[in-house]
Amino acid sequence: MCTVLLRFAPGAAWPLLLAAVRDEFVDRSWDPPGRYWEDRLLGGRDRSAGGTWLAVDPSGPGVAAVLNGVRLPRPAGDDRPTRGTLPLDALRRRVPEGDGYDGFHLVRGTPREVRVWSWDGRRLWERSLPPGDHIIVNRGVGYDDEPTVAHFLPLLRAMGEVGGAADSGELAGLSTVDFWGDWVRLLGGDGLDPADPRALLVGRAFAGRDYGSTSASLVALGDGRARYDFCAAPLGAARWSRIWPE
Repeated sequence: MCTVLLRFAPGAAWPLLLAAVRDEFVDRSWDPPGRYWEDRLLGGRDRSAGGTWLAVDPSGPGVAAVLNGVRLPRPAGDDRPTRGTLPLDALRRRVPEGDGYDGFHLVRGTPREVRVWSWDGRRLWERSLPPGDHIIVNRGVGYDDEPTVAHFLPLLRAMGEVGGAADSGELAGLSTVDFWGDWVRLLGGDGLDPADPRALLVGRAFAGRDYGSTSASLVALGDGRARYDFCAAPLGAARWSRIWPE
């Protein structure tokens, strides 16, 4: 289960704070965040299909992430397009279309708005998220009965501001911990076992393969500025690096 946690607070120094965990088969290869696309969007790249699970547009600024939804019946020979192109399209302001894809939830955020598109194989619907703290899981938005949401939403609401008094010129000098503070601890999983139904960081065997949390991202968007940090092994040493500012 992938998870997106976000705070939308218009008027704050950083109106959008987003934390995301990608869960995937461990043996599925990928590249760390970089500029792999012509329009210089930043994001990790899935080597199997060439798309991404999360992309950042530092100049927008904007961020987009996709979570898998329901897996639809697939007739023999039906090659469906990868959902990994959806975050890139969202940042290019292309209206998503659901037909042909497996189910998904696509999140696009800027300092001014947060929108979510959901496709279940029959209907594509769009919603704007109100200011506040939100957790999006593979079931979608607003599932407070989901164990992960029930456990982590109160923790998210307790998170403080980020960045301190740093201005745009000082962003590149701040480490992940210095900028994000308690948000790094939040993405540490709160000490839950990876097999716990409430876990944010998961690890288990599925269909004879290892499945788990393979990366985590932190993105902050402000007026004309962005901060993007990445962790390639949140279940391991959890070493964070700053992707933007470069």
